[in-house]
Amino acid sequence: MTRTHIPACAEIVASSEPWKTLRESVDFLPSIKNKQAFVAVIEGAVAGFVVFTPEPVFARGGYLRAIGVSPAVRGLGFGSLLMAFAERMTAKTATNFYLCVSSFNKEGQAFYKKCGYRKVGSLEGLIKKGSSEYIYWKKLK
Repeated sequence: MTRTHIPACAEIVASSEPWKTLRESVDFLPSIKNKQAFVAVIEGAVAGFVVFTPEPVFARGGYLRAIGVSPAVRGLGFGSLLMAFAERMTAKTATNFYLCVSSFNKEGQAFYKKCGYRKVGSLEGLIKKGSSEYIYWKKLK
């Protein structure tokens, strides 16, 4: 990802959960600087992005910070491709991969389960009162 991709990625964020409900954005600049932000481009347009820390940051695992796919290409497998890329990169230095998903983000939960993740914990009220952040985990090696 480069700075030129940020506007397209910001549009994806604006149209996606959990950011719509939370009324939040993603600051891509630190992740670009640390080479932890990547995009999928099709026919010159950003199809999706993934932001993650591949090095072990918690319990011998990397951490998925954000993933998003353009509404125009959802359901075509770009999310799975981005997730698989993040997992391959993380598997070079870590044996586990973690992420958090909001309790109200049912579509996200279904996607992560389809990718082989399982819920291993819950943090109530961490970001939004009345909802939880679910901790998901996948063994990579």
